[in-house]
Amino acid sequence: MTRPSRSEASRLTLVCAIATIATGVTVLTGWTLHVDLLTRMFVGNVHMLPITAATFVIAGVSLWMQRVDTDEASRLSFVSRGLAVLVVVIGLVTLAERAWGWSTGLDGLLFPATLARLPYQPAGRMATNSAVSFVLAGAALFLLDGQTRRVRQTAHWFSTLGITIAALALIGYLYGATALYQMDVAASMAVSTACAFFALYVGILSARPGASWAGRLVSRTGTGMLARRLLLALTIVPLALGWLYLHGRDYFSREIGIAILVVVIMAIQLTVLLRAAAIVQRGERAQARALEHAAAARDEAERANRAKNDFLAVMSHELRTPLNAIIGYGALLRDGIPDPATPGQRNQLERIGASAKHLLALIDEVLTLSRLELGRERITPTRVGIASLCEEAAAMMEPEASRKGLALTLHLPEPVYTMTTDAGKLRQALVNLITNAVKFTDRGGVQVRAWGEDMGSVVVFEVEDTGLGISADHLPMIFDAFWQVDQAPTRRVGGTGLGLHVTRRLVRLLGGDVVVRSVLGEGSCFTIRVPRAYWEAPAEGGSMDVMDTGELVASRAG
Repeated sequence: MTRPSRSEASRLTLVCAIATIATGVTVLTGWTLHVDLLTRMFVGNVHMLPITAATFVIAGVSLWMQRVDTDEASRLSFVSRGLAVLVVVIGLVTLAERAWGWSTGLDGLLFPATLARLPYQPAGRMATNSAVSFVLAGAALFLLDGQTRRVRQTAHWFSTLGITIAALALIGYLYGATALYQMDVAASMAVSTACAFFALYVGILSARPGASWAGRLVSRTGTGMLARRLLLALTIVPLALGWLYLHGRDYFSREIGIAILVVVIMAIQLTVLLRAAAIVQRGERAQARALEHAAAARDEAERANRAKNDFLAVMSHELRTPLNAIIGYGALLRDGIPDPATPGQRNQLERIGASAKHLLALIDEVLTLSRLELGRERITPTRVGIASLCEEAAAMMEPEASRKGLALTLHLPEPVYTMTTDAGKLRQALVNLITNAVKFTDRGGVQVRAWGEDMGSVVVFEVEDTGLGISADHLPMIFDAFWQVDQAPTRRVGGTGLGLHVTRRLVRLLGGDVVVRSVLGEGSCFTIRVPRAYWEAPAEGGSMDVMDTGELVASRAG
């Protein structure tokens, strides 16, 4: 449901607060100037008493202070709640006076001499239903901004009960039903009082519409429009028809009057039903069009994504051919074919070869990612030795580790332990992790470990370094595509930010996952866990379910 805007709710509450205050001030002016019409607000024969008018002014000011839920209203909260408490106290004192025959002097505070000439008994004391309505209004104003939703909903239920009392009084005057507006022998709720209560309670309900049923009525959606039309048909129209029936009995018999009333009600209900059906139908059509547009946009996005992935796959594949040629011819020139190269030329050729290999590695990453996005990566399971797999991956980075003076150490199980998986994809994932570890480590070393968990059903690989480390804020993002810890254009290490993303995608394709733990300035540890089909028994000594997790098999220092 779309809620009404704050400005709309604020304007309605402001209008109701002003109407309540204006009613009270007008009646008090009438009592001051002895203008009888003003004390009755030009309607009915029952006067609004001075204490009632004054309480309306207090309640209206409290509502005005709470017309919006803002910082300014919060600063006035103490004053507005104090006024609300005063309204409750006036109502409770009046009820106590009515119930036990007390006389606190509250009734004669304003214009006692004038009130003594009127037939109200006791003079100046408001009616019981008015006192109850003030208690409910004051309590609702006090609880309007309660700390919990339940408290705020209680305020709206008080308002709902109060507006019902006011509506019953108005209906009583409309149909001449005295019991609906007069609970005491010599005191009644005046028409003007009932109208003022109605405005006050509407203002309270609209002040925080999100916490009450009133929010559905003022909603700007089709539901709100339908609710408003049904409200009109279910309240105003029956009241008008009932009034016409009562005043038309002199012109037609009771049977004809009832028949006309039933026919008119049926016609009105049918009209409302058709209008409601039309609104619902329009909503369904709009929803269907929105779903069609969303489906079309989704299909278009999927086509664009497939086209992008196809383009990346084709371009990456086409770029590999000339790059391999550049690397091959560069190697020939560096080896002196066809003519020997000078030391300076050999140095430049080595740089060309290194750059070409780096570019080829980036293209391979993009090509792998595009295949993963297109779902074209397939698992080709083979039996592979766990130790040999790690050694092959480490061997690719051993020259770079040696150049930086880093110790590349391997802690691996015996060569007889194997696993069944896609060796190429797992090797690529390990190479990516070892490459990152060497790239971001300046001193210390890199350790590669492998062992079994869960009774040998899971193989664990760890790549740990003593490098820069990753802050806790960046850890949730390091596996995102094209994301890098150092986003500056002048970062000291290159890369596309695809390595870790591709690694996680490959490992998950193998049925496992990769996680990281890191401390900034101390290093990082990436852990791969992948399932395996079975453990191969050692050549001698029977079978083993779990590998030795700490045996050092090979050690290499670069």
